[in-house]
Amino acid sequence: MKWKVLMLGLLASTGLGASVQAQGPMTLKDCIQYGLQHHQLNVISENQIALAKQQKREGLASYLPQVNGSVSFDDNIKRQTSVIPAGAFSPQEIRIQFGNQYNTNAVVQVDQTIFNRSLLMGIKALDPLGEVAELNKEKNEQSLMYGAAMSYYQVQIYSEQKALLSENETKFAKMEKILALQLSQGVIRQVDYDRVAVTLANIRAQVKVLESEIEMAINRLKNAIGMSLDAPIEIADGEWRKEDAIGEVPTQPNTGRVLDLRIMEKNLEMQEIDLRRKQAMYLPTLNAYARFGAQSFGDDFGQSFSNWFGYTSIGLKLNVPIWNSFRTPAVIKQSELNLMTARANQKITKSNIELQQQNAASQWNNAQSSLQTNIANLNLAKSVLDVTQLQYEQGVATLSDYLNSDYGVKEAQTNYITSLLRSLSARLEYEKAKGTLDTFLLN
Repeated sequence: MKWKVLMLGLLASTGLGASVQAQGPMTLKDCIQYGLQHHQLNVISENQIALAKQQKREGLASYLPQVNGSVSFDDNIKRQTSVIPAGAFSPQEIRIQFGNQYNTNAVVQVDQTIFNRSLLMGIKALDPLGEVAELNKEKNEQSLMYGAAMSYYQVQIYSEQKALLSENETKFAKMEKILALQLSQGVIRQVDYDRVAVTLANIRAQVKVLESEIEMAINRLKNAIGMSLDAPIEIADGEWRKEDAIGEVPTQPNTGRVLDLRIMEKNLEMQEIDLRRKQAMYLPTLNAYARFGAQSFGDDFGQSFSNWFGYTSIGLKLNVPIWNSFRTPAVIKQSELNLMTARANQKITKSNIELQQQNAASQWNNAQSSLQTNIANLNLAKSVLDVTQLQYEQGVATLSDYLNSDYGVKEAQTNYITSLLRSLSARLEYEKAKGTLDTFLLN
């Protein structure tokens, strides 16, 4: 049954001053794609990816040449005195002061790491760090898709309920007019007319409630896809994938696409690299350097900036770790324990996800069974109502029989709508548990 929900509002400005553009009729896929482009979760995800790239640049820089410069100026207010013992140059000891009062020193030094195994392992760990950021972006996108789909289905369900009530409202409004004429002619009792009038009033009250529910559901949908609550949105007519509520459910769990597990695998990989990095702390490190400098000194202040003498040196520095009071073994042991904990958590998480998938599959199967039963009950209730209506028009059935049959149809409709939403929700939970929401919703 076709229906249309139209929520008009004023165009609102965003915090950056850009106005939200009005959308055409939006399908579920349109809503999801809008959310993937406009929701603030995307900004967070992109920032995390950019952060991981900058961390990788920072790590690589530590193995590239480092250039540093420094300038120092010393005013030796009271210079240190050195003593030459007696007998070396004279029979008595000689006390002298070396150096000048003012000394200026300018140095540029280039350092290059030649070998540092621990540093190399740290750089290697930055690759899975970037992959984790990408996987977290996918996880955020799946959360966005799940929220958008649930909100979209709620809008559709409420609108379908309103359409059914509107049909009933039209039917009972016609019946009320007929009964009012019959009542004026004394053909029926007042109580019969009152029963239909009460039923019509209840239907109209339920329509008002549903209009409010639709408005709130649309606002939830806007929030789920990052749209301004003041922006207009139009839902595509009759497009809401009822067929997705029913399908075949695989019995065997499949965790290959579950993002939580994939993220844990990358974190486990980083833990393994971290262990190797700390084990490398036992290995020596080798660095090269080149130093270029100039000194100027004198007993007059001006000479300390004009009387320059240059110097240059190059060298290698080998650092061999010998003993650090059990610090390295303790650090390595901590990393080993963290790695063991991560592996145990991975097994627990995988087991929980398999259980979650099996439960989601069972819930979807149950929801499908309930939906099919309610579809059959709705068809049966409509058939009974048709027969009762014909009998009522022929004078064989009473108004009470007709109203009872009509109530049975309303109850069957409510059960059908409820079970349809439950089955669609169960399908979303199932796809979410498998990690396949993107292929399910965007295909």
